[in-house]
Amino acid sequence: MRIVWSLPVRGARLGSSRGDLVRARHLIEALRSNGHQVIPVEDATHAATRTAVTTCRSWLRRLPRCRPVLALRDLGRCAHGCLHGIRIAGVARASKADLIVETQVAYTISGAIGSWAADIPLVLDDCSPSSEERAFGTGLPSLARAALALQGRSARRVVAVSPSLVDLLVADGVPRQKIVCVPNGIDIDAFGRLAADHRPPELAGRCVVCFVGSFQPWHRVDLLAEALAALPGRSPIHVVLAGEGPGLETALRTAAQLGVRERITYLGAVRPEAVPALLASCDIGVMPHSNAYGDPMKLRDYAGAGLPAVAPDLAPIRTVVEHESTGLLFPPGDVAALARALTRLAADPAERRRQGDRARRRAREGWSWQERGRELLAAAALEPSPTSLTNLPVRCSETGQPAPGR
Repeated sequence: MRIVWSLPVRGARLGSSRGDLVRARHLIEALRSNGHQVIPVEDATHAATRTAVTTCRSWLRRLPRCRPVLALRDLGRCAHGCLHGIRIAGVARASKADLIVETQVAYTISGAIGSWAADIPLVLDDCSPSSEERAFGTGLPSLARAALALQGRSARRVVAVSPSLVDLLVADGVPRQKIVCVPNGIDIDAFGRLAADHRPPELAGRCVVCFVGSFQPWHRVDLLAEALAALPGRSPIHVVLAGEGPGLETALRTAAQLGVRERITYLGAVRPEAVPALLASCDIGVMPHSNAYGDPMKLRDYAGAGLPAVAPDLAPIRTVVEHESTGLLFPPGDVAALARALTRLAADPAERRRQGDRARRRAREGWSWQERGRELLAAAALEPSPTSLTNLPVRCSETGQPAPGR
């Protein structure tokens, strides 16, 4: 099968550590390994895009982030997406593609344009609700909803990463009957090749707690700094942070204000292929907070590396972390409960190993990207799969509860 994979992300390339691009890259590799021809079309590779991104960012830095400025930015994003849609249609026609898959990006209707112009079916992948833009600042929220609704109506299938997303997407105008669930996965082979512990000598004897991710506003890594400050002064816990994002500065500033900055090692951005080895040097994976609908890729990576996870007790997280079995869940936003969970696992290495081993076994049972690629094409009803289309939401939830409306 020939598939054109549209990536309308303007500021990052397919090899970056941005979550939606990591997902797209792994799915593309999985589909290729299953014998399909996949042609990625990255908006970020075009010279005009690079110029537009550089100019826009420079312009925005000089202006206040008020509603009119953000509205102009959002209109520009929508117009730029239309140009990308024309390019998608041209590539799809030239390659005689059977399917267009587009990674959904807010304010963008390129998939709808490409599908219509080339008369080729569209699958919209990794959809998020338009309300997510509020965390970053939005000037035209109604435009974000309208763009997502148009994309949803134009697509053969709309792929969400968790059942918790379904009602949010329906509220944005996406037809419920088109929504299927294909969660994130892990690179089974990469985690299977993990070497022995490479812990730096200065962390010997410590219990190393890691957070690896994009430091989005909803990750609230500053809560981890607060939990660290609540621990006893002689606690063996040391925190390692890896990644970049808008919440990083707040997290490090909070740690400095609370006097625990020396108990945190910040590694900066880490290449995705280096993440398994990094996790192999840690003892516990942590997620201080999350939104109520995402499928955090980091939690699956923690499991693949054999780490117990400490994470907030939210519906999509419960599909990945089993409380008292593969990790510990705590009430969202409860810093004291987060500190207690970390303290408990830090004090019991045998329990950490038991939970980590169970997490690793569970990850290897059906979380591979190859399986996710097959589910994606089954969702488009273009390839038979052991997992039927009607069972996809059940598989996604991993709890026996289907997504609403299925």
